[in-house]
Amino acid sequence: MKSSAWKTTGVWLCLFVVFTLFIVANKGWGVFLNYFLLGLPQGAIIAAIAVGYSMVYGIIQLINFAHGEVFMFSAYFLLMFLIPPDSPHSVAPRIITAIVGLIIAVAVYSALGERRSPRWRGLIALVIACVVAIANYRLLPAWGGKPVIPFFAAYGLAIVYACCLGVTMDRLAYRPLRSSPRLIPLITAIGLSLLLQNVAQVTWGSASRFFPASATPTFFSGQRLALATVGDTRLELSVLDALIILVAVLSMAILQTFVLRTRMGKAMRACAQDRVTASLMGIRVDTVVALAFAIGAGLAGLVAPLYVLRGTPLYPQMGYIVGILAFASAVLGGIGNLTGAMIGGMIIGIIYSFVPLFDAFDTFPIFHTLEEWGWVTSSGFQQFVAAFGRPSQYQLGVAYAFMILVIVFKPTGLLGKAAAKRA
Repeated sequence: MKSSAWKTTGVWLCLFVVFTLFIVANKGWGVFLNYFLLGLPQGAIIAAIAVGYSMVYGIIQLINFAHGEVFMFSAYFLLMFLIPPDSPHSVAPRIITAIVGLIIAVAVYSALGERRSPRWRGLIALVIACVVAIANYRLLPAWGGKPVIPFFAAYGLAIVYACCLGVTMDRLAYRPLRSSPRLIPLITAIGLSLLLQNVAQVTWGSASRFFPASATPTFFSGQRLALATVGDTRLELSVLDALIILVAVLSMAILQTFVLRTRMGKAMRACAQDRVTASLMGIRVDTVVALAFAIGAGLAGLVAPLYVLRGTPLYPQMGYIVGILAFASAVLGGIGNLTGAMIGGMIIGIIYSFVPLFDAFDTFPIFHTLEEWGWVTSSGFQQFVAAFGRPSQYQLGVAYAFMILVIVFKPTGLLGKAAAKRA
């Protein structure tokens, strides 16, 4: 098994070297490194989301297709503290208050555990949810007003709300279906994804939004860091992109330490091995599953605002696009494997960033060589582009094609292991 793993790793490293040499031969080291740096923050964001998919699947074998909507809601949770309602009669603050109250109530009810009676748990959860919802309503900016709380305080609350949303999804949608055939929770996940998209559209509208510059710290400005100069190309990385990479790496390291070194992390690994046996050993499986949902949602909430601050518009369907990229990353790395999800996310992000480079394929020296041989023509390439579009329009398809190519030759993903067959 070890020799097979080393062989697979060697093959993909060779393919990466070939791709690198192809880009360097046609565009130079500077262009290659610039696009590589561009893909790192994108890959870091995708990797953080992919971990949420892998954590949940590793324990309950469920593909949570609504995880991308948690990512989307996390950004909206921050936005609600920064932008006042569109009119004094807007119902958005009331809907937001109801959403916050619901997710806080369910999260608190789940966190209280099974030791207390359901009646007392429900009463305590209801009181805390009402207090938090009222406080949240007071913290929302009034019509025509300015933000009430600082950006980073709102950021922290958005992450907490994202964790609570993850727990709520598990408690209300997935836990009742724990013993059902796998197809039923899968269909539920798709339906939940569509539901959350529609709730976001009703609450915040379908128009694309951005975080207001007046409420965003200057720390997230377009300031760039000069890294090096390669030939005539200056390698730069924005402060925000550097922060995204740093946050993603630190959060992944902390998560790995938590899973491998803490008691609850060992419980999560035990549940991933066998939930029934883990429950017989005294592990509260439902609590472990809720924690997995909360951690995955928290990671999504951590990177979602940074993703929007990069200049990506925020809209209700945003989570779908990012979510399927993260799902592809989780499958690529080996679904259920946290390290694989991280590596898969970085690979997908880098591939995704290189696709637009081929929009100008007719400027590659190899194109002129092929043209001299009579294999292609500039006019033919332009006609192809006019008919089918630029390669950058197919970024998502290229990422998925790469994932399919990998799992055709290694069905368990890059770091996944074949599951043992049970009698």
